[in-house]
Parts: sequence; C-alpha cells; structure tokens
Amino acid sequence: MKLSGTVLTFGEIMMRLSPPDHLRIEQATSFDARFGGAEANTALSLAFQGDNAAYVSVVPANRIGDCALRSLAAYGVDTSRVVRSGDRLGTYYFELGASQRGNGCVYDRKYSAINLASHTELDWAKVLDGIDVFYFSGVTPAVSDEMALACKEALEEARCRGITTVCDLNYRGKMWSPEKSQQVMKGLLPLVDICIANDEDAPASLGITCVSGSLAHGIDERETYVEMAREICADYGCKTLASVIRNVQSVERSQWMGMLYDAASGEHWFSTVHDVHVLEGVAAGDAFNAGLLHALLHGYEPQRTIDYAIAASVLKLTVRGDSNLVSEAEIAGVAESGGGTRVAR
Repeated sequence: MKLSGTVLTFGEIMMRLSPPDHLRIEQATSFDARFGGAEANTALSLAFQGDNAAYVSVVPANRIGDCALRSLAAYGVDTSRVVRSGDRLGTYYFELGASQRGNGCVYDRKYSAINLASHTELDWAKVLDGIDVFYFSGVTPAVSDEMALACKEALEEARCRGITTVCDLNYRGKMWSPEKSQQVMKGLLPLVDICIANDEDAPASLGITCVSGSLAHGIDERETYVEMAREICADYGCKTLASVIRNVQSVERSQWMGMLYDAASGEHWFSTVHDVHVLEGVAAGDAFNAGLLHALLHGYEPQRTIDYAIAASVLKLTVRGDSNLVSEAEIAGVAESGGGTRVAR
C-alpha cells in the first residue's frame, strides 16, 4: 500500500518525569522533564524524517501546555489543530530499569484536559481538512469513553473522505481491562486500513489466541505472527498489518525484527534480526510506526519497508526520551547495513 500527503496523529501528550542515573522513584530528589505520548512521538518522528506531520489533541491553554506543543512544533509538527481547553496536562513518571529490574511507569493522567474533554470539542470535518492519513493508537480510546467516541467519529469521517486510517493496537493494562478494550477496539478496527499489532496487544485488544505473548521467544514463534495478521485482516477488513517481534533477555539486551503482511496477496515479509544493546526501551513501537508510514509514503517495496521500519525502532532504543531524533539517512543506513561502530565524520 502506497500512501501520500500529510499524516495526522490523534492522542494525549504528557509531561514525562524521570529520576536521573537509574534511580528508583523512591530515591529521586529531582526529575528530568520531557514531553511525549504515543501519537505525539509518531508525529515528531515523521517530521524529523522530513514528512508532513500534524497532531491533534486537547491540551490546556497554559504555559505547561505551551511547552508540550512547542516540543513538537520545534521539529516541524503542525499543531494548529490542537484544541486548547481544560486545566491540566497529564504526567507520567518513568523509571529506567536495569538487568532483571524492568522499566517502571506510574501514570498521573486522570482529570487531564483530554480525559475530561467531550468528543464534541473535536470537529472532525475541520480537523481532517487537508489530511491524507489519520493515525491513532489504542491508548487514545482508553483515555475516556468520550475519546473512544471521538476516535470512532474521526474514523467514520476519514472513511467518508477516502483518508487512509492507521491504528496501533497499543494495549495499556494500566488504563483499561482486556474486556473493555475488546468492546471498544472490535468496533473501531473495521474502519482501519493499516493495523499495527504484536503478540501482547492482539490478545488483549481483540481476543486473538494464536500468539503466545512470550517476550522471550517472539522471533522463534514468528510464524504465529503471520497467522495473527491473517486472522485480523480477515475478521476486520484491514488491508495491511505490521508487527515488531522481539526476544528480550533483559532491560539492556534483546533481538528485534519486523513483519509486514499484505491481505490482498496473502504475502508476508520479515526483516533482518537486530541484536540490540538497549539504552532506553521507551517509544520504540512509535518509532517503528513512523518508520513504516515513512516507507509507505515514499513508495518503498515491501522488504525495504519492513527493514526500514524496524531500523527506525532499534535506533530509538539508543535514544533517551520519547522522541526518535534520527533522520531518514541514519535509519536507511541501519536498514541497509545493520549499523556500525565507525564515527560519522
């Protein structure tokens, strides 16, 4: 599937607060402040690769909200569609793990501007004007019932306008239950053209049972991802499905590969496997999604598309913060050669 034009992403942007130097939250006397959120991360990564990216959300009209949007606009993301209302920007505390101690995340996002917003605050007839691709993740409808309805209205308007729709299932167990997620996501997915899913998201969001959800043996079980893709595309009418597949040994060490499935032909493609020393395992899925969209926007053939998307993802694992500040040339270099240790000079 070849895409073109401007990509609009829809979701919540938050302030991220992180203790320095691998400290636990209980030990921290200071926090590093950054901004991020699944859809915001994807928009920023697209813009950094040179694509036309826009972002819509509900963000408070105060200095904190200004800072959040400035963190996107600084890299070329169009934030002109963002609704400015409410009083509070959500926050989350991210604790970087080590070895067998996993990364930690504590949300403080209840009563945020977007959590309290009505679906009527988003006029999709205006918001989608000039947009060619609409993107959201499963995090957005989990924010509230109103935002779930907003997602449905956006998808319906996009379908009427012939806008390509993209969804990363992106299940968050701290935000809603599998039962609630399935109730909502099963209703949204028939309006989605491109689905991004892994062996954790698909069972929780759609009740898919053909994948094990084993982070330790994902690559060994990669053929089950193909079956998952066939099942989702057959049941919901998605045209394309992509996945990140992982073998994870510890916080710092894992192997990553990608899979791309085309429903029309029934063909699938696996990327090469990358052995990764992980600096920070956050937002690598968002980076994968941006890499995938970039490849589709530029008409890459399928094998190059999935190689490029997974390269974008593994590069994010080497970057602190939510933002994948790597260029098209850097991603292409890793996709084509696997990366290297030479100094670029």
